[in-house]
Amino acid sequence: MNASIHDVAKRAGVSIATVSRVVNNSAGVKESKVAAVKEALEYYDYQPSQFGRGLVTGTSKMIGVYSPLAGGSMFESGYMLECLRGIDNIIRESSYSLLLMNESVSYEKSEKAKPKFIEYVNQKKIDGWLEGALSAIIEDDFPVGYIGKRFGEKGMNVYASYEEYMMDGIRRLYEKGHREIAFLPMKSRSATNQKIKSKAEIKYSGLKVNITDTTSDIDIEFLRDILEYMMEEELVTAMIVEDLRLLAKVQSILSTMGKQIGNDISVICVEHVKNEGAKMLPKIDCYYVPALQLGETIATELLDNLTGKKTKEISKRFMPEYIERGSVKEIE
Repeated sequence: MNASIHDVAKRAGVSIATVSRVVNNSAGVKESKVAAVKEALEYYDYQPSQFGRGLVTGTSKMIGVYSPLAGGSMFESGYMLECLRGIDNIIRESSYSLLLMNESVSYEKSEKAKPKFIEYVNQKKIDGWLEGALSAIIEDDFPVGYIGKRFGEKGMNVYASYEEYMMDGIRRLYEKGHREIAFLPMKSRSATNQKIKSKAEIKYSGLKVNITDTTSDIDIEFLRDILEYMMEEELVTAMIVEDLRLLAKVQSILSTMGKQIGNDISVICVEHVKNEGAKMLPKIDCYYVPALQLGETIATELLDNLTGKKTKEISKRFMPEYIERGSVKEIE
C-alpha cells in the first residue's frame, strides 16, 4: 500500500508533527496517540524517508563520502576501496548510514562547475562529510573529516605523511649508492612532487631525480618512451613508483628491454592493501599506506563529533611502514 505521512496522520487522528515525533521516538507524546500512530504505521506498512526525518529532527542520520579522483572512478583505486572499507567498518556499527557521492566528468573539465556535494549540504540531506578537499563547507563549520594533508584550522583530518615517506624512499636508494633515480608519482600531487624532487637534490650531493607525473591508466607507448629515455639516456639505476598497477606496466616494458627488477634496476613502490607487493614477481619493496586504518580513524573522529563525544578539531598523522622484500640492490 503506497501511503504517505498524511494518510498515517489522518488514520491516527493526529497531526503530521505528532507522527514525526513518534517515528523519531521523541518525548512528550501521550501513550494513546503513540499507540494510534503505531497502529496506522503498521496498517499502511509505512516506512518513513530518512531525508524526511531530517526535516523534522534537523538530522538526516546520513554521512556523505566524496572523492573526486582525476581521470577515473573511485572504484578503480585500491587506496580508495580500502578507505571505504575502513569507513564502513565504523559507520555500520552506528545509527548512521553512508551516502557515496561520485563526481561527473564535466566537473573535472570546468573551472566554474560546483561539486555535487554542495547541494546535499545546502539542503541538509547529510549531517557530516568524509573525504575530498572541502574548504568551503569546513569554513561554515559543517562537520567534515578528510584524508590528506591539513590545509586549515578547522575540520578533522588524517594524513599518511606522503612527503616524508617519499623522501625516506629516496634516502634509502641514495644510501644504497643510487645517484640517478626515476620518480613516477601520481599526477594529482604535481606541485608536491616537484617540491620533493628539489628538496632531495639539495639534500643529497650528486643526486638527480628524474620525475614524470603519471596516472594508473597512462598510455603504454608514452610510458615506454619515458622509460627508454630514462634507462638509456639518463642511466637511472632505481625507481620509485607510486602505484602497483602502474608498476605492472613498467615491469612489462622493462622486460622487453631486457631489464629485470631487483637485478638491473632497483624499485620501491607503495601498497594500500597489506602485502600486495609480495604477490608480484619478483616481490617488491613497498611502503604500506594503511588506507583501511585511515578510513576507520577519520570515520570514528567524525562520529564522535556528531554525537557530542568530541568537539575539538583533530589532526592525526601516520608514517607508512617500509617492507623490505629484495627489490632494492646496493650499487658497489
